[in-house]
Amino acid sequence: MSELRYSPAPGLRTRAVEEAGALMVFTPQQPKVHWLNLSGWYLYELSQDTDGERIAADYADAVAAQVPREDALRQARACLDDLVARGVLATRPA
Repeated sequence: MSELRYSPAPGLRTRAVEEAGALMVFTPQQPKVHWLNLSGWYLYELSQDTDGERIAADYADAVAAQVPREDALRQARACLDDLVARGVLATRPA
């Protein structure tokens, strides 16, 4: 994962729904509305042409009081993979 940089996919439309603790993301390339929970939203925000391991480490630091570090790193990596598969994030080589 450290060989990839993550960014929002081109053309997305987003809207924060703070009362629901979610970010709505419309992906025009794969027309669909995605609801990101707080974790997905935070990972999305961290993904600004950022190295995947940096994103996972920042996420693990943020949830350190609630989740063991190795579990948090696994969760972050899995969520990044899911967001790429859904067309919310794009990757490029580092």
